[in-house]
Amino acid sequence: MTHIDRIRDADTPQIFPIPQAVISQETATHLITEALARWQATTPEEAHRFATILEQQFPDQARPDDFWHSQSSGAFRDFFVWGHNHDFGHGITRSGAMGPRHIEITTEALRLGMMPPSLKGKKVLDVGCWSGGDLLILAGLGGQVTAIEEHPIAAKAARHLLELIGVDAQVLETSLYADKQAWAQQFDYAYCSGVIYHVTDPLLLLRILFAYLKPGGSVFIETKGVTGEGSICSYSGTLEKGWNWYAPNETALGRWLVDAGFDTRSVRVYRRENGRLLASGQKTENRTLRETAGFSRPGSWLEGVV
Repeated sequence: MTHIDRIRDADTPQIFPIPQAVISQETATHLITEALARWQATTPEEAHRFATILEQQFPDQARPDDFWHSQSSGAFRDFFVWGHNHDFGHGITRSGAMGPRHIEITTEALRLGMMPPSLKGKKVLDVGCWSGGDLLILAGLGGQVTAIEEHPIAAKAARHLLELIGVDAQVLETSLYADKQAWAQQFDYAYCSGVIYHVTDPLLLLRILFAYLKPGGSVFIETKGVTGEGSICSYSGTLEKGWNWYAPNETALGRWLVDAGFDTRSVRVYRRENGRLLASGQKTENRTLRETAGFSRPGSWLEGVV
């Protein structure tokens, strides 16, 4: 790819294609249901024991069903509420503040071809796993999962859940911004749901994910979105509960992916019925950062060919 080609690639397009269904809703639902069923307890007694252990060691500090509407003003690391709903099997469940979103989002991603129906033999990075809902689906689809979670209690809760139910996956208590050059070109798939609008530097996040992917690898993003013409983001920061920083529209999210290095022709952006956005892109080759002016890691390895 020549310098001129790179400039043209970076300049277009302003509207990204909307992904079309590749499998039926029923098939996608079945795949996700089967993925989660792999981790259910074999007996009611075992399911009850797992649920009791996690409830005692990681109690909710607010009611999951109304946490986002409560008056709690605790900072991110100062509270813990279980993340996604979890089914231990045999009718024993634990509700989470995020409800069944992990099931809804991954089902939609499968239906639209933004997530492969099988991750067998693939090295998968799960960014922001919270208590492990997404992680269980990724592992259930066959992925060799490494998860990152910067919330210390949530990371411990996810790790303990995996140990109890027998999932062979790694959960690291760290920020994605604590980048690891040793991870360059190590992953086949990066999954980042409900995270990018919670960070102060979304382009850096995407550049790190780009660097971690192998050529041919893909990224999936799910985020809060905003509507409007052109390439825009909304900003609320700490004013809005949930530490929501930059919520993009379709064009802005697509542009972030392109500017981070993902192939323009591969980028797809989809607005769900609830207004949130799904996006995917592929790393077709190792690339330098398109523009280093103003980059928040000046002179770092992330600016070079990764």
